[in-house]
Amino acid sequence: MQNVEKPIDLLTYGDPNLDQVFSVRAAPRADEKKLGRRLGNFGGGTSSNVACAAARLGLAVAAYGRVGDDSDGRFLAADFRRFGVSTNYLRIEPGTPSSCAMIMIEPGGEKALVYAPMPGELLDPPSLSAALARSRVVYATPYDLDELGRLRELASRGGAEVALDMEDAASADYRRLDSMLPLGDLLFFNERLFEAASGMAPSLENMARLLDRGPHTVIVTRGAAGARAVTRNEAADQAAYPAEVVDTTGAGDCFAGAFLAASREGAPLQHRLRFACAAASLAVSTIGARSALPDQMLVGSVLNGARAANRHDS
Repeated sequence: MQNVEKPIDLLTYGDPNLDQVFSVRAAPRADEKKLGRRLGNFGGGTSSNVACAAARLGLAVAAYGRVGDDSDGRFLAADFRRFGVSTNYLRIEPGTPSSCAMIMIEPGGEKALVYAPMPGELLDPPSLSAALARSRVVYATPYDLDELGRLRELASRGGAEVALDMEDAASADYRRLDSMLPLGDLLFFNERLFEAASGMAPSLENMARLLDRGPHTVIVTRGAAGARAVTRNEAADQAAYPAEVVDTTGAGDCFAGAFLAASREGAPLQHRLRFACAAASLAVSTIGARSALPDQMLVGSVLNGARAANRHDS
């Protein structure tokens, strides 16, 4: 993260959504009907989960997005405030339902989901420019290349770095990935997506090849195998910490928020990976993307426990 003093450490770009969560033995396929159990409604949305995770870990965070003028919208705004995320840039859209997702969780904690976004235009140049001028980093999930290009241009004018979550819908093949690489400074992939979009295994050497196209940091999460990352000066590989998995929803978002939080003071890359993996190991311990987001003390306890175990083993 840039060493620029601004009041907002992290601005997250994207509409929050209400997660309607169900437990199922197996997610249904086409023409199938499955019996499930409703577990409740939770605040969700990729960038919004990152906002809450980073704020919980001490960053000054603001959310740029929209909610409807409905009960879901009021719930989502209140949930941001519960985590200490500023809603100064959260717009209320009259007569429009808030974004929502239906999430089906299988016994092992894996999930399937359906997402219904809000209609209309999220990016409003005057308000976004004002927010970016006060922000050190903006985090986004880019579904539309034109919108991402506009976001990048406004971020550059405002002196903000761009962190991108390279979700499946955002970069399905190499041509699309190649178009996106110059538009982000920090890129977060999962292992499957990196392989599908780049055509390469996520080795540190292959990840470093993407740095020539623009980003200064590339991170790949690998589930139970941990995570790895490269910059122009460092490379690091980190094993996952032991976890009791109940729900993997939002684990990657918690990882990203924790990585950005650990980057605030320019920590070495290996430390940032350790910190983010430790945070993610705690986030999966209960139902809901934000229900078990850890604070600095909890993450520290995981790291201290791992160090003590290593000393005992040696």
